[in-house]
Amino acid sequence: MASFGITAGSRTFLLPIPPVRLIPWRRVTETFTSTTASAHVSWTHPVWFCVAGRRGTSTYSLRHSTTAPSTWARNGARLYARHVLAAAAVAAATARRRTRLEQLVVVEPPSDWLRWEKKSWADELLASLGRNKLERFGSATRRIASLLVLAAPLTLLVPLSCVSERATAWSWAYALWSIEQAGPTYIKLVQWATTRQDLFSPEFCQYFGKLRDETTGHAWQATVDTLLEDLGIGADFLQLETKPIGSGCIAQVYKGKLTQPSGPYPVGTDIAVKVQHPGIWDKVCVDFYILGKAAAWLERIPYLNLSYLSLADSVRQFRDIMLPQLDLTLEANHLQRFNRDFRDDDRVAFPEPLKELTTTRVLTETFCHGTPILEYTKAPPKVREELAYLGLSTTLKMIFLHDFLHGDLHPGNILVSNTPKGDIKLNLLDCGLVVEMGPEQHINLVKILGAFTRRDGRLAGQLMVDTSSHCQASPLDVELFVNGIERIILDDAKNNFVENVGDYITDICYMACVRKVKLEASFINAALAIEIIEGIAQQLHPQIVVTKEALPLIVKAEMMHRLPKFSLW
Repeated sequence: MASFGITAGSRTFLLPIPPVRLIPWRRVTETFTSTTASAHVSWTHPVWFCVAGRRGTSTYSLRHSTTAPSTWARNGARLYARHVLAAAAVAAATARRRTRLEQLVVVEPPSDWLRWEKKSWADELLASLGRNKLERFGSATRRIASLLVLAAPLTLLVPLSCVSERATAWSWAYALWSIEQAGPTYIKLVQWATTRQDLFSPEFCQYFGKLRDETTGHAWQATVDTLLEDLGIGADFLQLETKPIGSGCIAQVYKGKLTQPSGPYPVGTDIAVKVQHPGIWDKVCVDFYILGKAAAWLERIPYLNLSYLSLADSVRQFRDIMLPQLDLTLEANHLQRFNRDFRDDDRVAFPEPLKELTTTRVLTETFCHGTPILEYTKAPPKVREELAYLGLSTTLKMIFLHDFLHGDLHPGNILVSNTPKGDIKLNLLDCGLVVEMGPEQHINLVKILGAFTRRDGRLAGQLMVDTSSHCQASPLDVELFVNGIERIILDDAKNNFVENVGDYITDICYMACVRKVKLEASFINAALAIEIIEGIAQQLHPQIVVTKEALPLIVKAEMMHRLPKFSLW
């Protein structure tokens, strides 16, 4: 099919010319000549006489009648072609608009929202501590005593570190060891703290950053005992290497093979088996019981005036994120959900769980081969650019379209491989921690980010306050906070809020703290996830334009929620 170009501004569009039925112009013009030449009719229409004299006048003479048919044919064809081109341009533009609209409209809300219900883990926590308050108090007292014993040597080492470099090294080493001994709750807290370099010293973030990569695991015999207790004869299906390939604060992972078929997976299939550390459930439950009581007590002290921080609510949120990670059957469900969400994208992959060989303490999944993503920092520029945009778009789809966000997207959980066609593929691991907002919080997030992208700082600030669960700020504080958000947008001349989420989220959190405004949790979670993946992407491709990927997805999310203020262009 032929095509032609239309230039609009600095862009050129190639538009197809639809096939048309040819018209016998020579026959038409000859018939017309025979009826008009005899009457000596003078025509000045450009179809018949487009060649004018030097003075701009058109003439007709009988001596031109022999060449008129060919002239009429040429000019008639030109006029008809102009009509065809105009019709093709309109059709192509309409098709382009319709295609672009269809790409946005086809997005439907996640089907899981129909049965979505936020689970509270309070009952499971209390049941593990004891049947009454006295038993719970005893469990908490024993745990506090063990933590005090761990912390006691630091009361001596920290003062000595002021006068001795050797004591300083001992202090750091013992602090790292004691945190690992304290258990998953405190390891997770320190892992989070090392990501907040705006709050903690560079030395703290650098030294304790080791906990994000590797923690001390348990012995092989403990793994064997857990497999036999949980899988029984199913343990014979697994042939594992005795040395773990990774260890986190909750479990450690082994590589192995299937010795017998399991479901669709034949003998010899490469697998990864995650085995939970022994005894961590009781530790985590009593830790959150203590933290919850301490937070509630601090909020009741009038002098401190900490109620606006909602410390008890923050502990509950942390608990509801942490406890599900201790049930590995939930991680298997997460893997199934992620595989379903990205089933149409062969460039994004997740391990597939083997449900027959999975329990609350053991997770068996297919093994993902690949190279750690940060090893691609020395790859060719085109490869790094493609990889950066792929990682960014994957994260943004989780946030805006799927409402199912991988909550632990650090570089160690991202491997790179290739599809059968040779394209780059991301393999995302360790899906125990996910963030799911639900329909109400998700629509609030979309409204807030939509307001930011349209530079409506006042609306964005109002949404942050209006949708917060416990806003105890005065009307004046609220107005000052909204004015501060509006000022951020006005000062952002290049409209690059999405490009520099980390910088802006720090300013926003500072203003919220000063004005005692509690921010919407969904906004903070999404912003931090974008900040993390943005940091990884910028290491691969420093010139990455986040807005290029974010804005179309925000528009799709607005249309998914049937919001009135969406823009197609």
